[in-house]
Amino acid sequence: MKPTPERPAIGIDLGGTNLRSGLVFPDGRIEQLTREETPKDRERIFPRLQEIIDTLSAREPVAAVGIAVPGAVEGDMVTSNNLGWQGIHVAERLRTNDAPLVVENDMSAAAAGEHCFGAGKGCNNMILLTISTGIGAGIIIGGKLQTGAHGVAGEVGHHVVNLNGLLCGCGRRGCWEMIASGTAHKRRVREAFRDGTWPNLTDEPSVADVTRMAEGGDKAAIALLKRTGRYIGIGLANLVNLYDPDVIVLTGGFARNTWNILHKYMEAEMDEQALTASVNLALTELGDNAGLLGAATLARRVECS
Repeated sequence: MKPTPERPAIGIDLGGTNLRSGLVFPDGRIEQLTREETPKDRERIFPRLQEIIDTLSAREPVAAVGIAVPGAVEGDMVTSNNLGWQGIHVAERLRTNDAPLVVENDMSAAAAGEHCFGAGKGCNNMILLTISTGIGAGIIIGGKLQTGAHGVAGEVGHHVVNLNGLLCGCGRRGCWEMIASGTAHKRRVREAFRDGTWPNLTDEPSVADVTRMAEGGDKAAIALLKRTGRYIGIGLANLVNLYDPDVIVLTGGFARNTWNILHKYMEAEMDEQALTASVNLALTELGDNAGLLGAATLARRVECS
């Protein structure tokens, strides 16, 4: 059964922590948007997904079902540490009443969402980069989503920038996300506090506290953000040199919460290190809805206007 362009598609963004879903119309409008916690009992995930599909499908006929997941995706087979899935065939676990089912990596889906409806609209070459607990990307070249041979094309946080760097959870040393993620920045804040950087503070400041302090002119806070911004900018320059995008769209909690003060440091380092200075750096326009919008759009298998 081919997707019907005029009908809405079901978009589901299944994260390790949160589960978002809704009916997505061809113009990007979302209805019946819901957000809930992903079931902690992983055996409950597929029953809950089925409930969502059944509930939304009962409201009106749908063209397709798109699901974004954190992990490697080959066809409908997913391997995800966050979900505890190893080679799970999603289509075998769900009923969609003959509507096509498409499963995609969450970063790739979010990139498709921004490409069609957000900060990357009209750009044939773009990268969506999330900076939060870790770093990941969705890559669109020539208007086409690039997923690679094994579904891991966007794992840019694990390109090595220092062979003698910190040990990463992937088992290697010196991965980019070990110095440039929100987690890395938080570690540096903790170290600065323990070293007596802010003797007037009795409690360790949060990342948000340090951002507010920097906005207020605190020199130590500014230095920490500048350092993180430079580390991010080095990786951004690498992405520019590899993919030559028109725009890099940033998302993720850390990127969004620090954008006002951090972007100038990222841009300065990127401009210095990249082979071209004609790449725009932009903040997400869709926020947390990018994944479900992209998943639904990819499931419809129609080109963005």
